[in-house]
Amino acid sequence: MVPHVGFENETGEEGMVQSKENASIRAIPHSWNQFRGPNRDGVIPDQGLPIAWDQKPSPLWKVPCGLGHTSITANENSVFTIEQMDGEECLLSRSIATGKIGWKLPLTIKWDDMMSGTGPRVTPTLHNGKLYALFSNGSLYRVDARSGKTEWQVSTTEKDYEFPDWGISCSPLIWNNTVIVAHGGEKSAARSYSIATGELVWESEFHGEGVYVSPSLLEFFGEKHLIVAVKGKVASLDPKNGKTRWEHPWKIFLNNALIAQPTKIGNDRILLSAGYGKGAECLKISRSRNLYSLSTVWKSKNLKTKFSSPVLKNGFLYGFNENSFSCLNAKTGELQWRGRKYGYGKVLLAKEFLIILGNTGVLSVVEAKPDEFSEVFSGQLLSDARCWNGPALVGGYLLAMNGREIACFDWAKL
Repeated sequence: MVPHVGFENETGEEGMVQSKENASIRAIPHSWNQFRGPNRDGVIPDQGLPIAWDQKPSPLWKVPCGLGHTSITANENSVFTIEQMDGEECLLSRSIATGKIGWKLPLTIKWDDMMSGTGPRVTPTLHNGKLYALFSNGSLYRVDARSGKTEWQVSTTEKDYEFPDWGISCSPLIWNNTVIVAHGGEKSAARSYSIATGELVWESEFHGEGVYVSPSLLEFFGEKHLIVAVKGKVASLDPKNGKTRWEHPWKIFLNNALIAQPTKIGNDRILLSAGYGKGAECLKISRSRNLYSLSTVWKSKNLKTKFSSPVLKNGFLYGFNENSFSCLNAKTGELQWRGRKYGYGKVLLAKEFLIILGNTGVLSVVEAKPDEFSEVFSGQLLSDARCWNGPALVGGYLLAMNGREIACFDWAKL
């Protein structure tokens, strides 16, 4: 077992690493453009250089940030987040080299609830130099990523919209010159807007109370399926027009709110998983002409993911079983191993390694192999403030935040 180790004291006032005015960084060949990475599946692209997975990343800068559970979006120049700063919910751009704020778009909004605390939950989406940000009041903005200038804004919620208990949490999805949101609604659970103008393209007939799943595109039978959810059921929509292809009941008895992302685990199979005692279920999708049906392949109580989505590698699932990390055979649901307890956090896959950022700010690296649990590193990355925010890895730079601080670390092997 690798011991948990801390970072050396390289900090300034209030424990913050001082950013350098004229800092420079390596060229970054790719962006982290949306929730859970470039393909929205928790898989980290090749970094273009070796990473020192068994060592602590070197801190470049660490600065205070606003409250919230937003995950990080980044390109070669900037880091983008949405944060609560006093009475304003702010879309922010920071320099990836220094952490200094480049521009800020504030809205007079403050989401707060007893269970999850204060601040936004939605991750902004970056596409062709534009940011698409959904704020806690349901306002969808298109903003120029370089200047911060607003190009259009629309309200995406129905009149008398019933907000989910923990706030709107679905991150916008870009597809075929449209931006799709799916935060539920009495008349329509999902909506599509033109990325050029913000005009409504379609509203789904599928409806119901909103949950916390972000819309995702999964391919089955050679066609794109837009996967969305409401309380008590999951559905596939045609992303061209929002028409329902299939829907399937899936109840979580404590709060009935799906949080973890549905995961494609085969050409005709999809995985749903949740905490609160529910567990995981693998469903087979069948199609006869234009009619679909779903049937259960396996169920397991060894993958209760709560709010952390699992990742898939070579036919094996890696994810949280409540606060313990586990590996399951994706074909059979059989438990391969049960690893350490990391609290509740986020998991990403980088080739042969699993990157885990726990809810107390501890970073851990585990080998992605099904035969045994093997941790290669674990150490305190951020302060122990609640960390439900997803990190990003671009060009060997690890970006992480927790609602108190945001930081950049160099993880390249020198």
